[in-house]
Amino acid sequence: MKINTDKSIAEVARECGVSAMTVSRALRGNSLVKESTRQKIVAVAERLGYIRSPRMGRPASGNEPALKVQLIAGTMGRSMAVFHSRLLTSIEQQLSQNGYECVVRTCDGNYQQFLQLLENVRNSDAAGTMIVGSFVTEQLKALLETCPGAVLLDNPGEPSIEIPYSSFAFDNGEAARIAVRHLADCGKHKILLVNGAPEHFFSREIEQGYREALACRNIKVSEKLIMPTEFTADSAYAAVVSALNAGLQFDAVFTNDEMASGVYRALLERGLKIPRDVAVCGCDGLPVGTHLFPRLTTVVLDYEELGKMAIKYVLEAGNDRRIPCRVRLLPSLAIRESTVC
Repeated sequence: MKINTDKSIAEVARECGVSAMTVSRALRGNSLVKESTRQKIVAVAERLGYIRSPRMGRPASGNEPALKVQLIAGTMGRSMAVFHSRLLTSIEQQLSQNGYECVVRTCDGNYQQFLQLLENVRNSDAAGTMIVGSFVTEQLKALLETCPGAVLLDNPGEPSIEIPYSSFAFDNGEAARIAVRHLADCGKHKILLVNGAPEHFFSREIEQGYREALACRNIKVSEKLIMPTEFTADSAYAAVVSALNAGLQFDAVFTNDEMASGVYRALLERGLKIPRDVAVCGCDGLPVGTHLFPRLTTVVLDYEELGKMAIKYVLEAGNDRRIPCRVRLLPSLAIRESTVC
């Protein structure tokens, strides 16, 4: 769209055959405007390149409550850019549609950086707080103490945390069970688990689900086929190379989508065909899976839906946010060529 700052709201109204007030309401998403009329106005405004002048509107009085929600992101462990981009985008868009500003604060676990973060959070006038990503347990406890009613996203929390909190997360154990059951149904009984750091909640839940699924299929768990590493493609590549060099026998690999690209590289360098020799199943449902060849079978985690559910709770629960709410979103399986010939 070409932006035309010379176009006025009156011109949009004239072309649509409505009043300037109706155009203004439609572009602000006001529910008083019929949906069909709103769509027509938006289409015309976009075609004309209309952008509201920054000088328009009433100045803030200073007495209105802050329409702000702060999002605190821990950047330890899994890559925020890869795993949480859709979640962060969904949250910002949902807040914007409801008239709220999204204030993002990040911390990589550094002590001094965390102290500054805690001070900023303590002085914030945000109406709500959401915490996403990874924090060491003590830092997570400190954040929850500082922000009563905070909501954890994509993190179920730790059993050792006694402070009341709400969480919206995925059922990662079920994600592993879905993947392993699928691989077993494809005739794969020696499934290599290339997992993340063992202390990470995602890794713990994935391993538990992996063990449970094998038990349900009466397949004995081989401890040698459980390989913890880092949440990167290079680490996964090194883990699979190590397994091959050690002579480990496996006919399938379960990992996450980003790490799967490293698994592919290690297998193809040895001349192993996917899925004929080794089937590969990922987890997360990232776009990278459709760009691999063969396309990656994956357990899909719907980050956008998770964000919508959390925002609805934060904006509507009010003081009830002090009463813990725990939600686990179920994953689904997208079967592609990496597991089925």
